[in-house]
Amino acid sequence: MDINKLPFEMPSYDLTGKVAVVTGGTKGIGYGIAVTLAYFGAKVVLTSRHQDDCDKVAAEINEAGGEAIGIQTDVQSTQQVNALIEKTVEAYGGIDILVNNAGMAVTKFAVDITEDDYNNVMDSNLRSVYFGCQAAAKQMISQGRGGSIINIASIGGLKGSNALSTYGASKAAVINLTKDFAIEWGRYNIRVNALCPGYVKTAMNMEALQDPAYVKRTLKSIPLKRFGEISEVASIVAFLASDASSIMTGTAVVADMGATLE
Repeated sequence: MDINKLPFEMPSYDLTGKVAVVTGGTKGIGYGIAVTLAYFGAKVVLTSRHQDDCDKVAAEINEAGGEAIGIQTDVQSTQQVNALIEKTVEAYGGIDILVNNAGMAVTKFAVDITEDDYNNVMDSNLRSVYFGCQAAAKQMISQGRGGSIINIASIGGLKGSNALSTYGASKAAVINLTKDFAIEWGRYNIRVNALCPGYVKTAMNMEALQDPAYVKRTLKSIPLKRFGEISEVASIVAFLASDASSIMTGTAVVADMGATLE
């Protein structure tokens, strides 16, 4: 088909020339996101608490023909999060895409949660998102060309969970925060969206997925009767990062194989 004969311009997933920051980009979903954004042409800055992990994944992307650097960052530290954005600008001249992916969960019943548990989860999952968005937005506003911020939330922020009260509360807050920031920064053409994955196969849950009883019990509540793949989550992030989703802001995209329908 001749694209020049179409009545409108086709959307593009091309991220060539864009600079993307992915927190927690060395493992699991974050790794998939970093690799996918690089595949579509973005220069990727990925983070981990360990510089050697950052260097390993950055080298993998570079060897495959992409462009990436790794910057050790503890997202619980606002100072380090601010430094991450500053170092990104120093390396690549700006920032166009931020993916707040880093996070954690404490699996305990609410009566057993300690104040340290609460603080660790909230600092990792909410505080880091708040101040990461703030730092990126300030830079995007100064650049004057807009940008895309994607916050990785969870279906845990949409429905109740057993023994995951702090995790669910933090993710629900991220979804609401996404809407607030979308309202505030829309005037600068900065889009802010959240992504709520459901049950996705990663190295972290591989042991649980070896238990047939757990798998059967979990799949019972999922209409598609399967778990998600990292690549499927990463492809949605690429969509939200690209001009193909230019009409979208303040949304919470649910990618859960239908798990929240019941």
